[in-house]
Amino acid sequence: MNVIGNGVWALLRNPAQWQRLLDDPARTDTAVEELIRYDAPLQLFERTATEDVEIAGFRVAKGEKIAALLGAAARDPLVFDKPDTVDVTRSPNPHIGFGAGIHYCIGAPLARIEIAAALRALLTRLPSLRLAGTPQRRPEFVIRGLSTLPVSA
Repeated sequence: MNVIGNGVWALLRNPAQWQRLLDDPARTDTAVEELIRYDAPLQLFERTATEDVEIAGFRVAKGEKIAALLGAAARDPLVFDKPDTVDVTRSPNPHIGFGAGIHYCIGAPLARIEIAAALRALLTRLPSLRLAGTPQRRPEFVIRGLSTLPVSA
């Protein structure tokens, strides 16, 4: 839900990217990955150390919490060329929007299917979609999403 809202807003703010998808709907799957990366709905997650460990030179004691800032990781210029730009053709796209390793989201495949289906439906049924006002963000910090996205077609 949040990737769809955040992603459609990003595409409508970047009409050349929306047009790229209209011109070549085969790019939808690549666009899905970019929308997950560009404005990820999960901005951070916390983990509790189960044993003393050192991460990137920092000691984390057993029982201490650490947070991974996924939103910041998605904008890392060492990983992504022009990270603050939405690009529906970005490939490869090694985002961690669904986590990684043993914490990888079990629902990621279904989420990708749902996001792609929503994009294809909008491209097919509402190709002239455009912003009709200022969206409102939900007040949460960890989950990033919209409560409204005014559009017209």
